[in-house]
Order: sequence, then C-alpha cells, then structure tokens
Amino acid sequence: MAAEFEAAQEDGRPFRFALGCLIGAWRMMPAHAEGRFVLASYALSLGILIPMAAMLALAAASGFPFLAASDGIDGYLSGGGAHVLLLNDGSLFLAPSLTLLMMAMAALHLPLAWWMLDGDWDRVAAANRFGAAIAMTLAIVTSCATLDPTRLLLPIAVLAAEMGLILVLTLWHQHIFGGDAFGAFN
Repeated sequence: MAAEFEAAQEDGRPFRFALGCLIGAWRMMPAHAEGRFVLASYALSLGILIPMAAMLALAAASGFPFLAASDGIDGYLSGGGAHVLLLNDGSLFLAPSLTLLMMAMAALHLPLAWWMLDGDWDRVAAANRFGAAIAMTLAIVTSCATLDPTRLLLPIAVLAAEMGLILVLTLWHQHIFGGDAFGAFN
C-alpha cells in the first residue's frame, strides 16, 4: 500500500487514493466480527448516546421534571406549549438541584460515549453506576417533593434500555477480543 501511495503521489492524486482506501476499508468492515462491533459501537454512540445527551439537556433547560409542559413530551423537546410549575412554595428550593441532576445526566452521556468507543469498560461501568444513582436520586427527590414520580418512568426506562445495550456491547467485546470486560460491571 505504501508503494501504491507513492505512485499516487507521483500522479498527483494522493487524496483520491487515500479516500479510495478508506471507502474500501469501510466496505470490508461488515464482513468481519471486529468491524461489525466497531460499527455497532459507533451506531450506539452517535445514534443513541449523543442524541440522548442533547434531549436530556433540552429537557433540563425546559424545567423537567418540575415543570409540566401542556404538550407533553413534545412540549419539552420543542420548548413549545405552556409550562406549569409543579413545585409549591415549600419545595421551590429543589428546582436548581433537580436541574443540576438533569444536566449531570445529560453531561454524563458525552464521556460515556467516548469511553465506550475507546473500550474503557471500567469507566463505562462507573459512568453507568453514576447514571443509575442520578436517576434514583431524581426519583426519590421528586417523590419527596410530592411530585408525580411516574413522570420519570419513561426517562428511567430509556436509560435502563441504554444501559442494557451497553452491557450487550460489553459482552460482545469480551466475546470477540477476550479479556475481562464484564468484570467492570461486577
């Protein structure tokens, strides 16, 4: 390949040669187990984790879970509709803490995606445990603030599904590459 690249440089087409090599490598990825794993990792990272971070940040900026949007989930995601404050005068001090927890959950998804792509399963496991702790803290605090904790069922179910997908990816990594990737989740 180095000799072919030198020939391409002499012809004045090194970028075209490199682009052809990249396209050829991408076309070969699904034919190999390692390639399918890498494609699945990027699909999970770019298709689920990063958009989830954006949606959680938008929901936190819109006041979820202490504001009710008249348009439901669409109202949170689009920022439209009327927003009704669900906290009373005695529990209004919880609003910044709830927002901080939601923003922490959103921010957690960015390094989680990076560590997953990097194969740092110990950090992925720690991030998942931290995310579960944040979700349970949100559920407990909203219950104590006499808010309806069932409003958190959908986000918690989505986060649980996300953690399940990451666990499947971890097991797949262990199956392909060996090692003790699953040990991080113990």
